[in-house]
Amino acid sequence: MKHLRRRSVHFPGAIPRWPFLALLILFTSCAGHRVLQEPPAFTDNTPPMSAGFYTVHSVIDGLPSETIGSPFLGNVVYLYKAEFVADGKYYSGIKGSFLPHHYITTSLVHSRNAYSWQDGHDEDIQGEIQFSSISQNRVVAAVTTDRNTIEQVELRFYGPHMAPDSMKVIPIAHRGLCYQPPNNYDGIFPANTIPSFEAALASGYRGFEFDIRITRDKRFVVSHDEDLSAATTSHGFVKDKSLFELTNTLVLKSAFVPENKATASEAFIAAPMKPLKDVLDLFLDDPRLQTMVIDVKPDSDENIRTAAKPDLGGLTADQQRKILFLVRTEGAARVFKDLCPYSDIGLEGSIGPEPVEDIEKFYPEAAGLPRGSHNTISFGANIVLAAKSIETSLEMIGKAMELASQYRYKILLWTFAKEWRLDFLREHEFFPDFLLLDIPYYQYALQEMKYVNQKELAIEGKRSVDTAIVNPLYKRMYNTYVADFWYQSGTLLEVTYGQANPAHNGVTGGFAPVGTVEFKLGRSELDKFSPTNASLNEWYIFFSASNSTAVLTVGGETDITSSWRRFGLGRTEGLGYYGSDVTFLPYVSQSLLLANVDEFGGGQGSPQGQIPASDQEVLARYPGAHRLGDRALYGFKAEIVKSFQLTASYETGMVFPRTEFLPWVGSFLLAQVGYRAMDYGLGKFVDDYPVFGPIISMAVRSGYLYCYYLLRRSAMSWPFGGEEPLRYEGLNVGVSVSF
Repeated sequence: MKHLRRRSVHFPGAIPRWPFLALLILFTSCAGHRVLQEPPAFTDNTPPMSAGFYTVHSVIDGLPSETIGSPFLGNVVYLYKAEFVADGKYYSGIKGSFLPHHYITTSLVHSRNAYSWQDGHDEDIQGEIQFSSISQNRVVAAVTTDRNTIEQVELRFYGPHMAPDSMKVIPIAHRGLCYQPPNNYDGIFPANTIPSFEAALASGYRGFEFDIRITRDKRFVVSHDEDLSAATTSHGFVKDKSLFELTNTLVLKSAFVPENKATASEAFIAAPMKPLKDVLDLFLDDPRLQTMVIDVKPDSDENIRTAAKPDLGGLTADQQRKILFLVRTEGAARVFKDLCPYSDIGLEGSIGPEPVEDIEKFYPEAAGLPRGSHNTISFGANIVLAAKSIETSLEMIGKAMELASQYRYKILLWTFAKEWRLDFLREHEFFPDFLLLDIPYYQYALQEMKYVNQKELAIEGKRSVDTAIVNPLYKRMYNTYVADFWYQSGTLLEVTYGQANPAHNGVTGGFAPVGTVEFKLGRSELDKFSPTNASLNEWYIFFSASNSTAVLTVGGETDITSSWRRFGLGRTEGLGYYGSDVTFLPYVSQSLLLANVDEFGGGQGSPQGQIPASDQEVLARYPGAHRLGDRALYGFKAEIVKSFQLTASYETGMVFPRTEFLPWVGSFLLAQVGYRAMDYGLGKFVDDYPVFGPIISMAVRSGYLYCYYLLRRSAMSWPFGGEEPLRYEGLNVGVSVSF
């Protein structure tokens, strides 16, 4: 999507002072925001279609097969109509998901819509898709992959919702589907605006949440912040403005995001601030809407009652059933219970974002509230997962779910943007009635499929076993971890030169340094998972040759010289930063290897081949056979030219004189279990702290592996004993190319 640019304005000759000041105020109020004061006309050039899941059928000899699934798309895709902006105009298009993090995107090409497979960060992958026919319930398309093959498919819609007996949770868009970094870069509208609510319903969400505050003349207006300057063109406070005074206020950006302690940068399109009544009139009778969550910001019970009567007094029973009010006090709960007896009413424990320590306030019996005032528990499970251990989170969320079931309360869990936290809920079978999400629905669509009985999706209206669609997420683990990596990665070629210092605890003499030339061949994947962060994943085989004569520095005259060769299999993992000019990726690489030691020799100051007898006895165990070993590299890659990287690393490695298989396997598994457990925690840490998280991650991973290396210097299978290994440490520099 192109960023919208403001045109420069020139003032010829002299102009009166007051217009200049007015223009200056207008400019400064919008400075730094990519907004349009007057949204451009919408252009809808895409045929009607339903938002939801489509089954995939291959087209053979011009006829669609009845068999579900295709090699490229799998069994199920999720499609919906979407809006986008280009050249100052709105356009409609299609978006959808087929694997996690990937979707069909839309771009404007020569006044027509063009579609291609892309990942979540606008990087083209895997090919293009052309739609030859789009109707409400059927889509015919030709998929072209980067293997230069074309697959004709027909997508059949089977209902906007999954079967009622399969669905366990209602997805609610937090503040609408809005531009809200770092959770959602896909939206083009600011939060808490009518366009963001429409975008949520158009993308398949079954509801949206928004915040309301009370104006000076005691009316409800949609606003998260009391301070208008936080996200709008106005200044001052909502409570000091009349509803009429706010009619020309534009919302420019998304408001404060509690979990990330950050304010979203500019939205792409400004949208007017609206009174509550306009939102109710526009959406309550919309058949796409199942639940509208209204977060009533704190105020006196008297003011809340006065503001609520004009907007809510005339709602029908069916309209009331679509509303869930979130309130802070029993008095406010009673206000909405009296006005809307058919609505759901939830209690937020304390004023403002609830601290974890006050979690008991979410429980009705702990707060001592009468049962008649509300029927929903609003629970900040995301805050618990962010601030507490997994064990504590499991206990707290489990308690909330237990109380909800015990007292027949509905439960709303909020607000989720990270997939591992959704996985946590699913794995422990925490299925709330409502789940507030900060992510675009195309990413959540596949997550939603995890919340179904027996891991199956049933075609609506059909219940036979033959028509059940097996959830592809559970069938495609191989694709996710093996096939997709191979398909999305590029060929890796890397050449390095290094100098290392061998050592052995059982050798009395010193070793001369060795120079090493190494070649790597493998696959490399660079995943840009946020606007500034990227992950590096590489698998490779390598071959290296080391010799004491290929060094830049010369050892002592009596140092033991050596010559050896190594080959093996390795993996590189890194988290770092990328930008338009440079990509910087700290990494850790681990390898298993076989070493072939040619010979050890005496130094220049010793008689030819003279090595002390005790040292000869130790070193004689290495030549003549391939010896098992391992190594770790701690380094970074810097990409200045696309696909061309400079690399530097520090290396620690070992070669074993003999291998006692079971102790060695035990030591290796122990190291990896600890490393992977630490890796899980570090991954969450980087998600929450993208600025310095990669550096901390690199330091902790490197420190862990280096400490394990130190423990094994005297016993190669520590803590299970083992002999002293031949080890080496050194620096490497080189270049790598991926294509």
